[in-house]
Amino acid sequence: MKPQAIQYWNSKAEASDAETRDAILCGFLSEKSFDEAGKVDAEHLLLPFIQPGHTVLDIGCGIGRLLKWVAPRCSKAIGMDISKGMLAKARRRLSSLPNLELMQLPQRLTFPLASASVDFAYFYHVSEHMDREDAYKILGEIRRTLKSNGVALVQFSLLDHPDNRGEFLRWAKAGDAEGVRSRFYTEQEAHLMLDMAGLHPQVRLYVPGELVVAVTKRSQDTLGEMPLIQLPFTGQQASRAARRRRKR
Repeated sequence: MKPQAIQYWNSKAEASDAETRDAILCGFLSEKSFDEAGKVDAEHLLLPFIQPGHTVLDIGCGIGRLLKWVAPRCSKAIGMDISKGMLAKARRRLSSLPNLELMQLPQRLTFPLASASVDFAYFYHVSEHMDREDAYKILGEIRRTLKSNGVALVQFSLLDHPDNRGEFLRWAKAGDAEGVRSRFYTEQEAHLMLDMAGLHPQVRLYVPGELVVAVTKRSQDTLGEMPLIQLPFTGQQASRAARRRRKR
């Protein structure tokens, strides 16, 4: 991962709590609204896949927006992030969770975890902040660390959504000196990335403007169906969240 991107997230972690939250999830400046958004996302997208005995991995955990709600539902929760600063804030925010382990993701993006050690992993609103090659490395590490019957939730932001197209054009004109521009995919490109990494979609969760899929290492698994996801954002708040929505 590019050093300037790591520096960007460390700088945001060193800022005020409100600025850190806004960099992670635009439009949720208060601690309460930030946490409530994390709770809604966890309940809709993650908790249906988690069992009490599971080891769960959050890739790009930031300050623990989702871990706060995930950790109480599993045996062991692991949060991983490229930014030392974000992890430091996560430790303070989540100090009451006894089953939580936080670790730094190396710049080379190799997980410091044993192979086949994770029951459920999620890579949610992180791929848009990474070059495609780095996102592919993460997908490969997800496959390596998943147990044979493990499941991962993977998300890509799609270029065909109007808000995402507008964001793409904005970055194209403004440039990206900090290395954190939004990266968007077509559905075909996202599926190709998963296929190259050996991850097989089983369930699609229908979030507007996104490809969100539960994937396994085996192509014949069937997990059933999930309902249409209706996130509780309206008007301008929804538009802002769609443009810079990140799960940290």
